[in-house]
Amino acid sequence: MLAMTAFVSTGCGGKDDDPAPGAKKMNMKVTISVTGAEADDNMYWQISAANLDATHYGAPVWKVNGVTQGNTHIVELDETKFTGNTKTYVMETVKAFHTGSLNFDYTNLGAPMTISYKVELDGKTVTNVQNKVIPAGGKDNQNLTYKPE
Repeated sequence: MLAMTAFVSTGCGGKDDDPAPGAKKMNMKVTISVTGAEADDNMYWQISAANLDATHYGAPVWKVNGVTQGNTHIVELDETKFTGNTKTYVMETVKAFHTGSLNFDYTNLGAPMTISYKVELDGKTVTNVQNKVIPAGGKDNQNLTYKPE
């Protein structure tokens, strides 16, 4: 009886797997489309996801256009990604995370280009910019962060 009591009291205790009690996680999907980009344009997109602990390191975090990426929590895209045949990239987390971000910076140095980007958390659209025309000389930079609702 004493051995059984010791097992029950130590077997059910232990470390909580959640780094912050009650911290919610989310799945994130980011879709970016750029048409009209040229090699001379200056463009940088960074999409990231992380947990409150370090469990996002050393494991795949993202799928890009359906292909699971290596052990990285950040996806980076520059103007060269949009000057070829692929004009749209869809990044999706492979599991739920505590936080995510979309950061971008661009300067259009050539002909007008069109940019669209959408961020979905658990299937709900939270950011949606569609068909924004960027004239020659147009620029923008944003740092958007996301947490589960």
